[in-house]
Amino acid sequence: MPEREVVPLAGDDIDLATLYNALKRAFREAGLATPDLDARLLVTETLDVTTAQLVANPRLPIPLDQARELNERALQRLAGRSIGRILGRRAFWSLDLRISPATLEPRPETETVVELALALLQPVDVRALVADLGVGTGAILLAILSERLNAFGVGIDISEEALREAVRNADRNNLADRTVFVAGNFGAPLGRMFDLVVSNPPYIASNVIGDLDPTVRDHDPRLALDGGPDGLDAYRVVFAQARSVLKPEGTLIVEIDPAAQADVVAVGESRGLTILTLAHDLNGDARALAFRASDV
Repeated sequence: MPEREVVPLAGDDIDLATLYNALKRAFREAGLATPDLDARLLVTETLDVTTAQLVANPRLPIPLDQARELNERALQRLAGRSIGRILGRRAFWSLDLRISPATLEPRPETETVVELALALLQPVDVRALVADLGVGTGAILLAILSERLNAFGVGIDISEEALREAVRNADRNNLADRTVFVAGNFGAPLGRMFDLVVSNPPYIASNVIGDLDPTVRDHDPRLALDGGPDGLDAYRVVFAQARSVLKPEGTLIVEIDPAAQADVVAVGESRGLTILTLAHDLNGDARALAFRASDV
């Protein structure tokens, strides 16, 4: 069966502008949320051109093998894979992170956890030990360490594949000398030594995972999404472990589903934690909660 052509793969006019415009048109017709941005990212990354070249050199000839690769990636995007999944990496904070089928794809909302952590880790030259429970790609932990040069981090994940990606990401972002990655169930392997603990735990209720956007539902690992029947199972574990991993005045920050704010606070309070502050993401939604032990 001949391959479906999203961009032209025959003729003498396979040039940069023709491919780019065909991709934008196809993505717009498909109703993608950001068709022009998606097209630009796929074109620049696949064809190894700059954004400036799209304007300055639109008639640049493109070899057929590159056009075929672009067409294949376009088909993947139209089938519901995100740009990050297609390219195998994702920008987060100031970092370039590799992602894999074993890791959650970091999203802009999660940067709220980083912002709150940095606001609490003051002054900027503070010496601190940070743990990330369910570290995944390493996104949150590595972003914090990139801004706090005297901090050291430990990343925990139950998935050894995810840990391998985190190790690679620490290395590619020049943070390997300040990180250690350990297999375990959230804070179980740790002792009471941390100034800050962060976590973006799985918090989607099991019965609504099927309703998620296909880019999430079909490509993020279920292990990183499924929070149990009410979406709170992971919080119960993390909050129960908090006192055994935090220093007496240490802080725990977790990402939340905005709709579950009250429930997460209630679970934290039932485990002897007190809400310290709440942070909102760029959409104005409640996204990160900071806790401390009630008796501190």
